[in-house]
Amino acid sequence: MKTMERIVINLDAPAYERWLCLEPYRNEITVLIHTYLADLEDASFFETIIDYYKAECIDATYVEELRGIASFTGFTIDNLLIANLYYDALKLVFGCTAFSVPTEKGNLHARNLDWWSDNNSLRDYSKIFDFERNGKVVFSSVGWPGFIGVFSGMKPGKFAITLNAVMSQESPELAPPITFKIRDVLEKMDSFEDATRVLSQDSVASDSLLLVTGTQEGERLVIERTPNRASFRRPDGKNNLVVTNGYQEMTNKGILGDLLQETSCGRQNRALQLLSLQKPENTEACFDILNDDEIRMDITMQQMVFAVDEGKIYVR
Repeated sequence: MKTMERIVINLDAPAYERWLCLEPYRNEITVLIHTYLADLEDASFFETIIDYYKAECIDATYVEELRGIASFTGFTIDNLLIANLYYDALKLVFGCTAFSVPTEKGNLHARNLDWWSDNNSLRDYSKIFDFERNGKVVFSSVGWPGFIGVFSGMKPGKFAITLNAVMSQESPELAPPITFKIRDVLEKMDSFEDATRVLSQDSVASDSLLLVTGTQEGERLVIERTPNRASFRRPDGKNNLVVTNGYQEMTNKGILGDLLQETSCGRQNRALQLLSLQKPENTEACFDILNDDEIRMDITMQQMVFAVDEGKIYVR
């Protein structure tokens, strides 16, 4: 397995300076941001409201971080922010299968990130970012240069969070993007209870499915979100917990018709079947499930397992 590159983000540094360490990755950022912005051409309404949205919903710290990235990439802050709002604009091209299992050595949290990208740039440019304070890792995320929010992350010894796409019939909300909210929780919350409380109660811009895994027995939960509502789904009678791209607890069912959502039930049922046949007891067994022909997709860009108790991330 190829070791994924890890980059330290110093939270003690001024926000403007935190991402200046990415200047050697300027070409990767350029490719990724151009890819995001090209995909978002049909979502041009973002450009008309971005200043207002930035002022109302984006923390000034994040604006400064984007300003720092803009300083060496040639993109404007607005370009970078719009690209960082990719999930909220185009959930239809973002899939994923994730599951959480208890083992003798602690809970494991596994996920495939399914997201189309030209030339597999999302796969090739993936990095692990270790956000440190006082020389100690506060949390880590699996992401890409130029993207400051979190799709997949872990607070070592505390909890892990991953985001799966879903669509309800509710309108988007003028609220922070879910990827920034996940980062807030990883940085500021210190317990599974506090993390799930914030993720379920705070308003967010759009729909999402959040798998949260702690370290204790019973600390495994799917939060089904719309901008202003939340439902909880816990492990089934066989102690299995799987999430793909469909609501199961929400009374307001999602919108169907997209390839990822049309395959959602099949991927979920297959993962449940495999978990019922033999519970994975280690990371390798989790990767075996993620790699199953009926679960892994052609657009799977990242595969990862979080060993929350150990504070370790395994990525392919």
